[in-house]
Amino acid sequence: MSNRRIRICSLFFLVTLSCSWVMADENTILSDDLYDKIRGMWLGQQIGNNAGRSSEGRHRTEPNPADSVPWVIKLQWDADDDTDIEYIAIHILETNGLNFTNEDLALQWLDHITLSGIYISNRQALFLMRDGYLPPQTGSRSHNMQWFSIDSQITTEVLGAINPGMPQQAIDITGRFAHVSNEGFPVHAAQLYAAMYASSFFESNVVSIVIEGLKAIPVSSRTFTVANDVLKWYLEDAEDGQLDWRNTRKKLYDNYSGAYDNGRYYYWIESTVNTGATILSILYGGGDFKDTIQIGVLAGWDSDCNPATAAGLIGLIEGYSGLPSDLTDPSICGDVYKNIYRPRLPDENAGLPQYDTISNIAKRIADLAEQNILANGGSVSGTGTTKLFHIPIQNSSLITEPEKPDPNGPSGLVADALSSGLTVTTSAAVEYHLPSEDRRNLDAIIDGITDNSYNGHKAYYSYTSAATKPETDWYQLNFSEPVKFEGLVFYEGDFVWSRVNDYCKTQQACGGFFEDIRVEIFKNGKYVTPANLTQDTSLNPHEMYQRIGFTFSPIVGTAIRIIGKAGGTYKFTTILELEAHGSIETGLYITDVQINDGHVQRSDVFGIRVLFSQEVNILPDAFLIVEKATGTVLNKEHINVVYNNSSHQITMTFDMDLDGDFSESLPDDRYELKILCSNITNSQEQSLLDEDSNPGDGFYSVGFHRLFGDSDGSEEVNYLDFSILGSVWLDSPNNTGLDFNRDGLVQMTDLMAFSNNWLDGILDQ
Repeated sequence: MSNRRIRICSLFFLVTLSCSWVMADENTILSDDLYDKIRGMWLGQQIGNNAGRSSEGRHRTEPNPADSVPWVIKLQWDADDDTDIEYIAIHILETNGLNFTNEDLALQWLDHITLSGIYISNRQALFLMRDGYLPPQTGSRSHNMQWFSIDSQITTEVLGAINPGMPQQAIDITGRFAHVSNEGFPVHAAQLYAAMYASSFFESNVVSIVIEGLKAIPVSSRTFTVANDVLKWYLEDAEDGQLDWRNTRKKLYDNYSGAYDNGRYYYWIESTVNTGATILSILYGGGDFKDTIQIGVLAGWDSDCNPATAAGLIGLIEGYSGLPSDLTDPSICGDVYKNIYRPRLPDENAGLPQYDTISNIAKRIADLAEQNILANGGSVSGTGTTKLFHIPIQNSSLITEPEKPDPNGPSGLVADALSSGLTVTTSAAVEYHLPSEDRRNLDAIIDGITDNSYNGHKAYYSYTSAATKPETDWYQLNFSEPVKFEGLVFYEGDFVWSRVNDYCKTQQACGGFFEDIRVEIFKNGKYVTPANLTQDTSLNPHEMYQRIGFTFSPIVGTAIRIIGKAGGTYKFTTILELEAHGSIETGLYITDVQINDGHVQRSDVFGIRVLFSQEVNILPDAFLIVEKATGTVLNKEHINVVYNNSSHQITMTFDMDLDGDFSESLPDDRYELKILCSNITNSQEQSLLDEDSNPGDGFYSVGFHRLFGDSDGSEEVNYLDFSILGSVWLDSPNNTGLDFNRDGLVQMTDLMAFSNNWLDGILDQ
């Protein structure tokens, strides 16, 4: 590889050049020159592709240490997925025209693509088409498990070549083809290349071409970030005139595959790092065909696809006539293009392999370019060798795919809480808080990012290599003070498979999804299911990145979570975001209800305490206790209610025989405490929040029971209760409630009462 210094245009020169180019009304190119450039592009891709095939995927952490790789020049160029999907794209445009439909794309794929020689996201797209899906669903991150991969950017460069000097048309048509197999930043990589190809017909400086290409994609895309970073590193490196592509390659590795990547690198066939490697080879190649390919191969990763794309660009700039003569000598470099994988092309009735020529393919592409020029306001003058294409300059800014900037922070209730000075934390069944690694950064589930198709963020996952997995998986938001919850949105992440080339719907995923799911609120020291819980989307074990929304009746608590059974062979789930909805203003609500001062025993129900969130006004008949068996309502003669203004607490005690002694227990039965919400108000005349299991009836209701002998609250008098009785026999009852006659001693009278309920449950009463 040549070590010559590469002349770098100054930024001033680039700006001046760009401005002078825009001032013109049109670009012109002779028909013969157009054909020559396209032929150079198609052959260039073959040469770049074959130079790197033997080292494909081998050099990932470090580049190939060799100074150069041998050239592989052929008399018959056997196609692989770097050009044979483009070969089908040419056929689609010839057959269906520039206004093809998604149905056309699917039908042509199903007709001309088999599982031979097709991989990663293209392979998944074909599986999905066979299952009835159409683009762009076939490339979406919801259905295509390899949506982040390189496929679309190595199979669409020809679409830039049919749009000479027309970057808007190039990115538009490329986007439609790219969405067959990908979504988000890989699509932008395809559009970046297409725009660069389109501009290379009339621009030879590779720095200018990269700058023009960056204008064609969203700034918020990971593709823009990596390409712009490589451009920045290159310009910094060029300041001393001593270029070192290996040093820039190290920066690319560190920031997009290594220590500073936040774990967003997938593996060597992903889009981002290969986009960076391709831009690196184009810039450091400096417009030299051989140097560009050699750097593209030596940089590693997908080392046949990247140099193929880069070589095609230089082939467009130089044309076939400008390619190195020692590589294009007809005695070693043939014109034959051998189709070994794509049936019924170019002859519908012939088997495989079939043969075409590079020169004929170039003519077909040139014909499509002419159609495209005329369809977009261009014109033709002259004939024969003087045939000239007139292409209007696109002076306006390019319309890219919509920007998707990262949010500044969380939304919904978390945002409201933080702005009000509350603290919000996250917790989970499998919990890590590592900001440097997306998969282990639980705090990212409240960063506001619900769409990772542009930024490449990975979802948190609960995978653990421990032999014992949690019985249930859950993700929780914790608030430093009580808040009112009214809804929750769960943004699911991706699924993880071990076999990337098998159809995702016919293999069991390693994990990433819930098999069932529910919402729970942490209230008064326990988890409760909110009333009227509805789920807007069913769980789908074959659809990734689902958005599942829950609504329910307002309920006050300090935490909210989703919980369910993890799926997959390794039993784990993924999550992008957990978004709570509700309000910081909780109003008047009950913070706690204690039966027997909170003791679990139900042998002796001697009192009930209700604690409110703030000072209350209590109107008459606000409290009722209903015996469930008889329907009897205990009135104020049986219940004494005392309100403590400083603690906002009412205490109820009972006199069942009306002897004036309000220290008695309720008899054995099931009960329901009913608090009339409209008769409990605060100073703003707000009524008590009805947040029980039946919030529509106007009562805050709490169910409980009394069964003498039930010291553990199990609703049955059994051997455990007998053991408890034995532990206090002939002693103080403590908090067991087993002193039936209230004489301060557990003895025979209490045992007889206990035996009356032996092995009885409250349902038997």
